[in-house]
Amino acid sequence: MSIHHLSCSATCLLLALTQNAVALGSQPDVSPDDWQMKQIYQPSEHLLERERRGFINIYDSFTDKQVDHVMDHKFDRLQNMMFIRVKQTDTQGEVLTDPETGEDMVDDDGCD
Repeated sequence: MSIHHLSCSATCLLLALTQNAVALGSQPDVSPDDWQMKQIYQPSEHLLERERRGFINIYDSFTDKQVDHVMDHKFDRLQNMMFIRVKQTDTQGEVLTDPETGEDMVDDDGCD
């Protein structure tokens, strides 16, 4: 292999790694066991194919801040997402609780 080919290969590898790092930088921290977040921020090719065929994924119990982040960063896939039981948060991002019941306050999604 010539020096030119090695140089081109190294440049391509560097570009690929840089793009991956930039893409990961726009994602929130995703816990290895948080499958819902993985589906949004690290979707499998199978999931993307299902979405291309019109399937909808339902995501449960995200906070309003998480939903806002998804809307800002995954806008191209929103038509295939439905969020239910979205938890309301205060300005610091803490989930609000109902003072009478102690349960998390959720938006009314109309899916009773």
